[in-house]
Amino acid sequence: MSDPKALVGQRIEHYIIREHIARGGMADVYLAYEEKLQRKVALKIMLPALVADQQFVVRFQREAQTVARLDHANIVHVYAIGLTNDGRPYIAMQYIEGGSLHDTLARVAEQGRLIDTNQALTIIGKMADALQVAHAAGIVHRDIKPSNILIRPDGRPVLVDLGIAAVEGGPKITHTGTLIGTPHYMSPEQATGKAVDARSDLYSLAIILYEMLAGQRPFDAVEPMAVLHQHVYEQPPPLESFRSDLAPETVYLVHRCLRKDPNDRIQTASEMREAINQVIRVEGGVGIVTQAGIWQPYPTEEYRLSESKIIVPPTVVPPKSTESRRGRWLFALIPLVIVLLLLLGWRLTDLSSNFASSSVQPTEIVIDEVEELQPVAVVTQPVPEVAVAEVVSDSVMPTETSTPQATDAPLPSPLPTATFELTFTLDFGPPTMVIGHSVSGTPMEAIRFGSGGRAVLFIGGLHAGSAPSTVALAERAVAYFSDNPAAIPPSVTLYFITNASPDSPYAPGELRGRLNASGVDLNRNWDCNWKENAKWRGNVVPGSGGPAPFSEPETRALRDLMLQIDPAVVVFWEARAQNGLSSPGACTSRPLVSQRPAEIYGHAAGYPVADFEDLTSQELNGDGTNWIDQQGIPAIAVLLPEYESIDWNDNLAGMKAILDHYAN
Repeated sequence: MSDPKALVGQRIEHYIIREHIARGGMADVYLAYEEKLQRKVALKIMLPALVADQQFVVRFQREAQTVARLDHANIVHVYAIGLTNDGRPYIAMQYIEGGSLHDTLARVAEQGRLIDTNQALTIIGKMADALQVAHAAGIVHRDIKPSNILIRPDGRPVLVDLGIAAVEGGPKITHTGTLIGTPHYMSPEQATGKAVDARSDLYSLAIILYEMLAGQRPFDAVEPMAVLHQHVYEQPPPLESFRSDLAPETVYLVHRCLRKDPNDRIQTASEMREAINQVIRVEGGVGIVTQAGIWQPYPTEEYRLSESKIIVPPTVVPPKSTESRRGRWLFALIPLVIVLLLLLGWRLTDLSSNFASSSVQPTEIVIDEVEELQPVAVVTQPVPEVAVAEVVSDSVMPTETSTPQATDAPLPSPLPTATFELTFTLDFGPPTMVIGHSVSGTPMEAIRFGSGGRAVLFIGGLHAGSAPSTVALAERAVAYFSDNPAAIPPSVTLYFITNASPDSPYAPGELRGRLNASGVDLNRNWDCNWKENAKWRGNVVPGSGGPAPFSEPETRALRDLMLQIDPAVVVFWEARAQNGLSSPGACTSRPLVSQRPAEIYGHAAGYPVADFEDLTSQELNGDGTNWIDQQGIPAIAVLLPEYESIDWNDNLAGMKAILDHYAN
């Protein structure tokens, strides 16, 4: 057998071989560098001894064709195929940083511990997702085992080595009487040489799940044939004999998938995925399977809420006035009426003029004050002035006609009538609203999609310099919904503020990146337990709360926008929590209306759902989501895992879940 390291340092087309990774039954696997695209790749090169066997060559090439057909986050991607200088076929594939599940199992065994139950369930759930795609394409993997499940550094499991997969209806090129697969993970029908289908892969997945939960495989012996005999004729040791702490539903799921007769097992990968989701909920764990395809391990003891922190059902908030909503609905029509009138006037003028032009510049309409809309023949309801009282125990929010009692400290000034500078640019994508200006005069823009009756508001960049990822995520979301308007339910009007603090200096993770041009932390400037000298990371920062609640034009602009659009839910993107976090707003000890959206977003994105203040034993002075929840508007803070990366797939799943929920 040739030395696999002989290729290290050589060039194969536009790949440079850097390292030999492993040798399998068909090929050597190398880490290579693709100069053209400047990325690492895994190069799988057929063993020299097999090149003369045309059957193996066909099988090797079929592997590339098989994997290339599958587009899924949990299945390895094929980039290209080709031939080495000596004529051996190769496949260039996605290089997965990190090790395999086999490595993880070996490591935890050496440490005398087990993988967390919900982490194990989540890994198998994502593999069920991958198999659902493969099976739908008529592909049965036939070699599901821990070494064929790679774990990326971000926790995402990736299924590899579809080389022996049988494509239904395709040529069968294995030799007669040859068993293909790994004995410890073979199904009974595969062990006896019978035809296999998708249920065989699910059996193998259940073997891996059993191994992760029990710390040992259900069937084991020195001789491979003895292991195969056990698969066919013996029952696995009861899982509960190893793990008395497991829920009965978990034990039942594993043993049902390990039944000898395929007809007695769970029948499809999608059914297995749904069963795993249910079991995770029964186990009470934090590893809800993310819709975005990424498994992220969460320390259970850190995120599980104690009994004293369980949130009560949200308080029912009386519906808003019908008259108020009707007035806002009419107000929303005003810009459209103006645009139509101006277009009509322009057209009439154009027809009566001898002037001709080969191009027409887009019309831009700027409205400085809401009151200027009144000459148009549309009746509107005025936006009421609202006063906000300081939060005291058992206090009641005063109405605009209330007379405040004398106190040692003056009450904040009444909220002004919401006025906006609205800018509509025709034919340039979704309408943009200039809702206000920063301390330094930078415009703050809200971008609007749709025209449904329920407003959903996403806000990025509250700490733009400290967490530029929140700005980048909001901008990516705007681009996505511009390209995919059908993703917005008809009953929803979607708003994005991409940068709520445009003057904050670029300083990822630092306090100065959280401050606006006045040196105020905009998330400490709301009227909920407000303090001028607010805390950051447990330390008092003089002046960080501003001289008074809503002292900053940025927070006033955000507040006034909410008064205008009356959102069904508000989502702030902030940073950071190592594994992400979906935290409900709560000015008092419990959220009034914000627990449910926190669960919806968190479960869809795969983020833990918990109150940030409870987790960190910190009090957030003047927090925005806390104040908004106090007004009866659901509001959550989603803490991204990093200051500079957006975690796009997970957050897109969270956004879609919020839209789907509030569309109904």
